[in-house]
Amino acid sequence: MENCLKKTAVKIKMVKVLLVISLSGALGLLVSIIFAFLIVLSNSFFRYGTFRFFNEMVVLSLGIFGWYYVKSNVINFIFLIVLSTLYHLYRIIRDIYSIDARFRTLVLALGNDRFEYASFSLKRVRRRIFGTFFKYLVILIASYSISQSLHPLIVGGISLFVGVVLIALRLD
Repeated sequence: MENCLKKTAVKIKMVKVLLVISLSGALGLLVSIIFAFLIVLSNSFFRYGTFRFFNEMVVLSLGIFGWYYVKSNVINFIFLIVLSTLYHLYRIIRDIYSIDARFRTLVLALGNDRFEYASFSLKRVRRRIFGTFFKYLVILIASYSISQSLHPLIVGGISLFVGVVLIALRLD
C-alpha cells in the first residue's frame, strides 16, 4: 500500500512539473514572438549575438540549477518564463535573420511595409518556432530529472562549461 502511494505521489509531482514547464514555455514563447515581431518591425538591424548565450547546453544547465536551488514555486515559474523568453527570442531572431538579406531587400522593395514583412517572416519560420518550443520542453524535462539525480551540480557545471565553449567557438 505504501509503495502504491509513493508511485502516485511521484506521478502527481511529474504532472505538476509538466504543467509548469508547458505553461512557462508557452508564456515565454508568446512574449518572445511579440518581441521578435517588434524587433523585425523596427528600422534598425538588431544584433542578436548577446542572446547566443542561450544555447541548448546552457539552458539545460540553468534549468538544472534552477530546479535544484530554487525551492519557491513562484520564483521558479518566473525564472522559467524568463529563460524561455530569452531562449525562444534568440532562436526566432536567428532564424529570421538567417533568411537571405537579398530576400529581405526584395520583399521591402516590392512595396510591402515593415509590418507585412515582419508578419511574413514570422509565418515563414513558424515550423521552426514550434520545433524550438518542443525542444525547449524536452530540455527542461531532462533538467528536472537531472536535478533529482545524485550529482546534479556536476552535470549542470559540465553542461554549462560545454555550452560556454560552444559559444566561444561559435559552434551553436
